[in-house]
Amino acid sequence: MKAVTNRLRRIDSVKFESMYSEKDAIRYGEFRIGNMSFEEIEPFLHKLPAREIDLVTLYRKYGKNQKDIARIFDVTQGAISSRLRRAADRLQFLRDIPKISDEDIDTHLVKVFPDPIEIEIIKCMKETTCQSRTAELVNIKFGLKNGEEMTQVKVRHRFEKCLAKLNILKENDPKYLRFYTLLVFVKKNLYKLHEVLLPHFNKGKYAVFSLKT
Repeated sequence: MKAVTNRLRRIDSVKFESMYSEKDAIRYGEFRIGNMSFEEIEPFLHKLPAREIDLVTLYRKYGKNQKDIARIFDVTQGAISSRLRRAADRLQFLRDIPKISDEDIDTHLVKVFPDPIEIEIIKCMKETTCQSRTAELVNIKFGLKNGEEMTQVKVRHRFEKCLAKLNILKENDPKYLRFYTLLVFVKKNLYKLHEVLLPHFNKGKYAVFSLKT
């Protein structure tokens, strides 16, 4: 790991783009989120899958090109490009999602959603964007089993009910608008934070490490 990091260096993004082909420059541009620098996206990195943290850090912070990263992980450049685009989508989602904490949800929605399961579904969907993962987390927290457990279908149904109720509430009380906006945003980005496990990313010589910053 020490040998790898010693070879990595910070490089200005404009200089980096000029060093590679026009094709690579276009790909680099596709990965950029507006004009956000690495320092601006860094606060969201911890919410990415560990492997994507590595890829984004190598690509954006240390200026490694996709071919070099592909050699490190012993995968194709296409696999790196695809995973970087996925990471960019996640980062844009994390940047743009309405910033509402779990504490805000507990404080302002508990009276309109007295069922704690519905409150938990809202919070878990905000954090995972995944209905099946939300079902797992809710079942664990409330110990649901033997036919009472939540499923992906049940989560979707409950989530839609919460969304419909907030849509009505916001018309009479503006304080619910931001919660409604949150649920709409999550619905439009289902599975955005869901990770598809790709075992081949773990076969490279330096594959088992994380460059968390």
